[in-house]
Amino acid sequence: MTWSVPSAPAITRRRLLAGVAGTAAGLALSSCSLGRSSIPDHGDASDDGWGGQILDPPYGKPDVTFTDGHGQPFPLRERTAGRLALLLFGFTHCPDVCPTELNAIARAREAVGSGAGSRPLVLFVGVDTRRDTPEVLRTYLDRIDPTFVGLTATPQVIARALSDLDQGEVSFGPKDATGGYDVIHPAGMFAFTDDELAHRLYDPMVRQAALTRDLRVLGQGRWT
Repeated sequence: MTWSVPSAPAITRRRLLAGVAGTAAGLALSSCSLGRSSIPDHGDASDDGWGGQILDPPYGKPDVTFTDGHGQPFPLRERTAGRLALLLFGFTHCPDVCPTELNAIARAREAVGSGAGSRPLVLFVGVDTRRDTPEVLRTYLDRIDPTFVGLTATPQVIARALSDLDQGEVSFGPKDATGGYDVIHPAGMFAFTDDELAHRLYDPMVRQAALTRDLRVLGQGRWT
């Protein structure tokens, strides 16, 4: 799989917006598609030696309330205040990219062990609201890491959260003979440090070693 990506070390708001405006189609996978505008530089690291691209300026947290895996309200800003929080969007029927990314995060979290960066709050927003119910999200994430938090909401709330992060819209392909369908969604993971801002954006195919290294630094409230 190859990505069409920028080569500069920072992803600015202007570049993200330009990518969203200029992209009508996603990269087709087997039954999961990713909007090109959501994908930063791929591979082990950015040009500054980090696993994720720096965001300049950084992004604040969307002021939205999701529903968690227990069916309870999850006001994003309130529940993540002062925490290292990793926010990503996907769906539970994704056959490859989403589980690969989630497992890399889980293994990186284990590799950190203890100390700074060892307990990030991992938030997975299910964008396929017809199938990604709170119960389904909870069961899905429990198989990967029971500390991960599954979130859902109305399509309007999810769209607002994505818009606040300059990400593209979620769209759905036609149903096939089995009733399945492609889900085209922004990928990548926003890392919010304890200052409530996302200074780094991670490729969905980020490698565990790079993320492990970064988590230890992000957990100290540093991003450079």
